[in-house]
Amino acid sequence: MARMSGTFFGYEALNRVSFLRNDLEFVKRTLQHRSTVFVPFVRGEALVRGQESRELCMLTLQDAWFPMKPVVDKLMPVLNSEEARAAVSGVNLTFLGLRSSDEDDVFQYGSSYSGIPYYAVDFWASDRTLVRESDLEPLLQCGRVDRKVVFELGNETASLYSHAKMYLDWLAKYNFCPGCGSVMFPVDGGTKMQCGNRDSNVHCNVRDARVNNVCFPRTDPVVIVAIATKDFKRICLARSGRTVHDTVLYSTIAGFMEPAETVEHACSREIWEETGIRCNDITLVSTQPWPYPVNLMIGCVGLVDANGVDDQIDLSHDKELMDAQWFDVEEIVEAIDRYSGSGVVKFSRSDITFPGSTAIAFHLIKFVCDRYKRSMGSL
Repeated sequence: MARMSGTFFGYEALNRVSFLRNDLEFVKRTLQHRSTVFVPFVRGEALVRGQESRELCMLTLQDAWFPMKPVVDKLMPVLNSEEARAAVSGVNLTFLGLRSSDEDDVFQYGSSYSGIPYYAVDFWASDRTLVRESDLEPLLQCGRVDRKVVFELGNETASLYSHAKMYLDWLAKYNFCPGCGSVMFPVDGGTKMQCGNRDSNVHCNVRDARVNNVCFPRTDPVVIVAIATKDFKRICLARSGRTVHDTVLYSTIAGFMEPAETVEHACSREIWEETGIRCNDITLVSTQPWPYPVNLMIGCVGLVDANGVDDQIDLSHDKELMDAQWFDVEEIVEAIDRYSGSGVVKFSRSDITFPGSTAIAFHLIKFVCDRYKRSMGSL
């Protein structure tokens, strides 16, 4: 089932079996299976074992260091009820999927579905919740996963972290029904939220809707686009105020999509608003999940006529950028050819860097470079 993506956070090692998540028996059995793996978080932050560790913490029901079974035993009676809310239970829990395995003792459901179940669990315990803060030692002594640690993880583990964090972030933030303000509670293994309003005399356009009567996790789409001339000899890159080790970072253009926009229109709008360049030739290249907090980066390349008009840079519209300029792609090719594969890409000018391989911006820039090489007969 594992599917590799060329972008960081884009490795899919789990079969999400989304159609089984509304089967309460399936959820209960996966939660109690001895092979099940839990990825723990505390108040929205993933954990590493020990303050100096660089490995994402994972637990099983029988883990001697921190057994999950007592926690699961407390949660089982409140699944799919208002008491499952973190404010009452002290836990946000979400099913991630099944991981294929050749081991003998893996979870089996019917004749078609088997593997190692994975859950993410986020503790928001207090002295008033079902799972108490005193139950969490030694988890509370663990180090936290910050961005530096995340980008040092392998892509498979980082992608698991991203998957877990996006669901848990949503569960932590959206506690009240947008239709009537009543509390919401998690269902379907923590992958949907249901309105808790039981008063039939009070209309709720979420609970009472004919179709969308549950709340789904949100994903915020962001277009990110590399701008190049149609002969691929020049690429426009821009910088904000960000610096990396006393160098300035030049990158691609990016911005949130707006309602009723196509990907192509959003790219053209963002390009013009931020750089003044007029570009309507947009091609989608690749995508990347981005868990800061819940984005899907939609990577594109925009091709511009180098006619002295459409390719003119004008930063006066949005005034978001500090600078944007055209670079010779041949120089970028040389920088990428020297790149070690970690950190940022260093340009021939010592004060300039470009995004490294964990960012989709790198792959868009490299796409332009590869097209340039192909046009020159060197690829």
